[in-house]
Amino acid sequence: MEISEYDFLAKFAANLFESKYSLIASFDRNEIYFNVSYGIPKNQTLGLVSLSSQVLELTKDIVIIEDFTKDQSVINFQKAKVDFKLTFFIGIPFFHEDGSLLGIISVLDNCSKEVSSKQIELFRELSERVKMLLCEKNASVSLQTNELILFKNTPSEKSLSVFGTEQAINEIKKMEKSLRISEDAFRENFDNAAIGMALLDETGRWLKVNKRVCDILGYSESEFMNLTFQDITHPEDLNADLTYLKELISDKRKFYQMEKRYFRKNGNIVYVILAVSVVKNEDGKVINFISQIVDITEQKLVEDKLKQALAKNQAILDASTLVSIISTDTDGMISGFNRGAEKMLGYDSEELVGKHTPKILHIDSEIEEKAKLLSKEYNRTFVGFEIFTHYANIEKPITLEWTYKRKDGSTFPVLLSVTVVKQNDQIVGYLGIAVDITEQKKAEAEIQSLLDITKEQNHRLKNFTNIVSHNLSSHSFGISGMMEILQNSFPEYFQNEMMQLLFGATENLKRTIEDLTAVIKVNLTQENYEFVDLVRIIQKNVESLSFQIIESKLKIEINFPNQLLVRGIPAYLDSIVLNLITNAIKYKSNDRNSYLKISSFIKEKMIAIQFEDNGQGIDLKKHGDKLFGMYKTFHENKEARGVGLFISKNQIETMGGKIEVESTVGVGTKFTVFLPYE
Repeated sequence: MEISEYDFLAKFAANLFESKYSLIASFDRNEIYFNVSYGIPKNQTLGLVSLSSQVLELTKDIVIIEDFTKDQSVINFQKAKVDFKLTFFIGIPFFHEDGSLLGIISVLDNCSKEVSSKQIELFRELSERVKMLLCEKNASVSLQTNELILFKNTPSEKSLSVFGTEQAINEIKKMEKSLRISEDAFRENFDNAAIGMALLDETGRWLKVNKRVCDILGYSESEFMNLTFQDITHPEDLNADLTYLKELISDKRKFYQMEKRYFRKNGNIVYVILAVSVVKNEDGKVINFISQIVDITEQKLVEDKLKQALAKNQAILDASTLVSIISTDTDGMISGFNRGAEKMLGYDSEELVGKHTPKILHIDSEIEEKAKLLSKEYNRTFVGFEIFTHYANIEKPITLEWTYKRKDGSTFPVLLSVTVVKQNDQIVGYLGIAVDITEQKKAEAEIQSLLDITKEQNHRLKNFTNIVSHNLSSHSFGISGMMEILQNSFPEYFQNEMMQLLFGATENLKRTIEDLTAVIKVNLTQENYEFVDLVRIIQKNVESLSFQIIESKLKIEINFPNQLLVRGIPAYLDSIVLNLITNAIKYKSNDRNSYLKISSFIKEKMIAIQFEDNGQGIDLKKHGDKLFGMYKTFHENKEARGVGLFISKNQIETMGGKIEVESTVGVGTKFTVFLPYE
């Protein structure tokens, strides 16, 4: 590997912490034989390497010193003589298999820093690459061909010398190099494997585990060293595991694989696929077992949920005795026939499953009619099973009315919904769900008959009321007109008290007929609904009543958006607004400055229009139940007739709304009209 990659990694490490200095150093028997630095003058590199190795060699792991001057744990280290005040330090050491220092990477600066968990994670990943490079470099160091003596320490720490020819010793060194490379490759694959890997002795004690095993079972590497696999194996799986292990030792097997359960450190059960092989020496004695562990817990949980779902679905299918549920394959062959279908159609499932398509349940003429409708809608020919499944295939589920034919030949109407059954986004079948609507059809016929009768009666009532209203109005206006002519021609007659009473009764009759005519129009209206802008209606009525408003000194405040649309009858809305504004004028208080506030808000998909005044008010405890009654008045006002609120309430309810009132005598009244918004 070119040294330029070390330079890049050193620079990357410094930039990661926004620091000025970093270094990478490698050691051989405590001697520095390679180093790279970033930002550090050459005359200071050796001192900083020495300091870094002192701090890191004793820790065996990452060291983070955010402020060197305040960290008491490093106060005794001999500081390097550098041209800046060393304040920040972070570093990671690397070690040979024998525990001696292989190398270090460190980052330094003259100001304190706060280190994030993300920076630490990236620094560890970077250090793994540095370690790999150092190992490769160490393995590729050229052998000295002129070295004829090998030195090695024996277990008693005595020096052992091996003499040989230059060629023989070089061959030994090449073999050692190949072995070391092979061991390094195994160690790299072992530690970084995507699956769990472990070495165990013949008693089942864990000798070495990789990180993935720790992740799967929740124990640290040091905790594993005090356990056997028997300690954390589910009791129900232990005998099978031990049996396979004995067969492996006795050479009855080369390896074995099984599904088993472990207990995590937190007590949860972990499902795994375990594969085990054995390593033996030349004498056939077990050196260790190699275990490979794949976590399948999530897969098992999904399988269990699927089994539960299938069991529930089957229970639902069996329990649905009032609904016909029929499943088919993609060709239409019936594959499922629930109890509801058996009860509804008179067949046993064995008579139809795998033998017939749903066509046996339908009337041929109706199938042909549905095919014609589909062909007309999509401008192509429809035949066979596609007539039933087309809408489901295009993901446009529609519930259609069909006629089912029982085993005995009798027929009945159903509502049928067909949906697709998919697996891995591929259609593998269909599900037809049908409900018997015989009783519903009977009820619909009865309701339609009642509606027809009601419609006819309403038509007759409307004609009758129109005739009565018209004739009464004609006679009333005729009598009133004659009384006016008589009064103008013979005014002296009206000095008589009886004539005055007769004239008053005539006028009252005329007004009563007008009021009744207005009520009839509300209850029998045939006007069309349309979207109406309430703002324009309010503004129009305020303008038309401007003279009365000015004369009564009533201040009107309107708090509305620029436009407020409701669906209603324009004439009704105009009448309602006019009536509520004139009421505020009629019943204003003479003791204070009068106002009327008109505002709006939205409540539960209804538009509320509020008319709030500070007028005389109404005693709702006394008159609340009569407030909207016809000819009900509650103030000494000569113009009050007791018809306006009655008609307004009927108009509001005709449009699907409602009216509410809040009032206090001497304080004022608030009418709130609710009208459909959506």
